[in-house]
Amino acid sequence: MDSTAIKALAVVDALSQSEEPRGVAELSRQLGLTKSNTHRILSTLVNEGYVRPHPETGRYSLTLRIWEQGIRVMDRTPVKRIAQLHLKTLFSQHKETVLLSVLAFPDVLYVDKVESEFPVRASPRIGWRAPAWRTASGKALLAYQPEEVLARTIEDPLFTQANLTELRRELTEVRQRGFALSFNGLRYGVNSVAAPIWGPDKFPVASISASGPSERVLEEQLLEMSSAVLNAATQISNSLGTSSPVFNLD
Repeated sequence: MDSTAIKALAVVDALSQSEEPRGVAELSRQLGLTKSNTHRILSTLVNEGYVRPHPETGRYSLTLRIWEQGIRVMDRTPVKRIAQLHLKTLFSQHKETVLLSVLAFPDVLYVDKVESEFPVRASPRIGWRAPAWRTASGKALLAYQPEEVLARTIEDPLFTQANLTELRRELTEVRQRGFALSFNGLRYGVNSVAAPIWGPDKFPVASISASGPSERVLEEQLLEMSSAVLNAATQISNSLGTSSPVFNLD
């Protein structure tokens, strides 16, 4: 592998995760690179339009070029384009935040949403990631992954044997009824329900979820919402040219 390219990607990743512009010295310390190497990489990224220098501080930040490229990629993704109408329809039924997610090991990546208008709501940003095993969106997709993928997912340092036992039980339930639930999963006080969206090869390509604050969206509400979430997932799957499995909802 090209080590220079790997280092450049590491710099881009570090800048993307920072709320503030970063200096050469702190980036080099974080990434284990020499200052001269870090400076050369930053200079190249500046020349190519991916990074913007701040001469008054000697620091650097990302430009929107990667965002522009990501938008073009997502616009060419059939599931996002097809799902938009169904996200809005699902939102109109329950008025809670609706999310479209894809699996990006070991996380889920949020690629679209319709946000609740309630003053108190649960709404991650588009482009955010979350550990798949801690979200309904992620569990709806993990339930159909091969064992080696699950093994990669549970490398999270927060994962315990008790977590694994509980996760395997939940994934079995997902395969039986077609949807996943999450109570205080990624964020305390947030509950959600999600169902997988099936691609032409009969394998989940994304998931759709509805979520809200636990004081408003209790287990009873989640179970009521599950039919609408499943229906939305089925409609999107049908538009992608496949049919969802038949689940037991009793």
